[in-house]
Amino acid sequence: MNTFKALFLLLISSSCHVYSQQSNQIAETLKVDKSIMVNFPKPMEILPYDIKIEIETTENSTNYLVISLELKNGSYFISPNSKRAFKGKFYMDLGSYEDIDFEGKLLETPLSVEEVDLHPFVNGTVNWVRVNTTYKQALRIKSKDDFEVFGRIQFTIEPRCTLEEIPFAISVQNGVMKIIENPKC
Repeated sequence: MNTFKALFLLLISSSCHVYSQQSNQIAETLKVDKSIMVNFPKPMEILPYDIKIEIETTENSTNYLVISLELKNGSYFISPNSKRAFKGKFYMDLGSYEDIDFEGKLLETPLSVEEVDLHPFVNGTVNWVRVNTTYKQALRIKSKDDFEVFGRIQFTIEPRCTLEEIPFAISVQNGVMKIIENPKC
């Protein structure tokens, strides 16, 4: 058995040596006329969407949290109006409801349409958001004092299949409400 192992190792080492010599000979005979540099974007550098978060105040002094999503390159996600429970469905929340709270339903414009998707992970009805969409959520201010609350928007962007989590903060200072994107939590 030991003789067999020794012969096997000898055979492999000699074939590797022959292959190494052949590779060097091939490399020496190749010449390159022109070399060009091609800069391909890295897949993770290109976001498949742009997101804008802002506060809108109506004539009757109702404040709305407004999230605008501009989809790029055929990307899409599951609408919060989808009836079935999905992980990665569009979702947003605020960390604290002592000073501010969501009021009423989340408004989606344009409204997504239910469709049948036979993909094994869906296998049924779903509301895919495939076009640029705006979400509006009325806010109820519960405090007259200055405050800052932290929130997040979460959804799975397809076809990349990554869970996107976008933090934001709503700040009220001296009666002025503003959004802080990428807050230091």
